[in-house]
Amino acid sequence: MIHPVKFLWIGIITLALVVFSYDHAQAYIDPSTGSYILQLLLAGILGALFTLKLYWRRIKAAFAQLFSKKQSSRET
Repeated sequence: MIHPVKFLWIGIITLALVVFSYDHAQAYIDPSTGSYILQLLLAGILGALFTLKLYWRRIKAAFAQLFSKKQSSRET
């Protein structure tokens, strides 16, 4: 049985060889593709910011706990 990581690398290398082996493609990028990519990028950024907002208290508490341990160990 092939290890999953090795299987993933075989797939990535195969895909790269298929994509980059053509000299030129007889295709074009549709004008609406650019706006779709922009929408995906903005949605990803806004989603990450919203997730950060939801978990901000936990992140802040984790950093406070991390730095308070370092500070208390230096004092003793």
